[in-house]
Amino acid sequence: MEAEIALGALILILLAFLATVDMAFSHLSDISLRRLASDVEDSDSPARAVFLRQILNDRSGFRFALSLTIHILLITFAVLVAVTAIGWLETRREVALYSLGIALVATVLFRQFIPKILVRSDPEKRLLLLLPAVRPLYTAGSWTIAPFSRLFSPASEPARLDTTTTPESIEEDEEDAADDLQALIEVGEAEGIIEERDRELIESMVGFSDTVAGDVMTPRTEIVAISIDSTVREARDLIIEHKYSRIPVYSESIENIEGVLYVRDLLQAWANGKEMLPIKDMLRPAFFVPETKPAADLLKSMQQNHVQIAIVIDEYGGVAGVVTVEDLIEEIVGEI
Repeated sequence: MEAEIALGALILILLAFLATVDMAFSHLSDISLRRLASDVEDSDSPARAVFLRQILNDRSGFRFALSLTIHILLITFAVLVAVTAIGWLETRREVALYSLGIALVATVLFRQFIPKILVRSDPEKRLLLLLPAVRPLYTAGSWTIAPFSRLFSPASEPARLDTTTTPESIEEDEEDAADDLQALIEVGEAEGIIEERDRELIESMVGFSDTVAGDVMTPRTEIVAISIDSTVREARDLIIEHKYSRIPVYSESIENIEGVLYVRDLLQAWANGKEMLPIKDMLRPAFFVPETKPAADLLKSMQQNHVQIAIVIDEYGGVAGVVTVEDLIEEIVGEI
């Protein structure tokens, strides 16, 4: 009993390990892997760099080896669970049924969920972390797997014209195009055609196309706002303290944004001796945007509507943060 449990646990750990490598590898393009190999080589890890380049030279073979090993582990685990459950059917029928259910959940957990969670944040980091352990396994199995890899490699299949277009394929094409552009930028810099400052600006513009309002905004917890019941004097003191030229104004709580107070309107009232005047009489309308709005579209909308600050709303309609035109421009050209 203990031996079966120990063997099953070992299989699940190996399964999660290889599935994580497989997912991390699938998230990275050839160009990303080449860049990663160069970075690793520069950081005094030549062995990892050599292995990465070896993988790049036989990407389909490496993926096939991973896939085949994962399927072998799944089959082995299924056989182990089935044999154990059959042995319990006569004496412990309920335990056998429960064990089958637990085994199914464990398989999904270790094959899909755990690897996906590990890879989601930083696939490059996870791949580099696991590569040293993958190398001996790949080297040991390459002799036996190589013939099958060549047999089932996509290169041996006849060419087919794929006329199917899906949102997923369009997104993949866009990602590949971005990777190709990045590679051209790096080559241009290496050849002296593009200077470093120009490269940084081009890279920022490329990245800006993938940026949304939620990536650029000042989060809700850092918003400097003022109550609508405040006076001109109180607003002036707050603006002097934080050095902002525009401040959101709320009623009761930050969830109820009533408008935006501009420092020019405030100073005009102050100059006229109206320091105790409620600020509610000088508010400008607030400009609300969803946090998923592309940053490029947001910048265009703010310019068209002649607003300098926008209130960012989350998917539930709550205030997620604020974003200014300055924030959006700094995302492209750097700090102003």
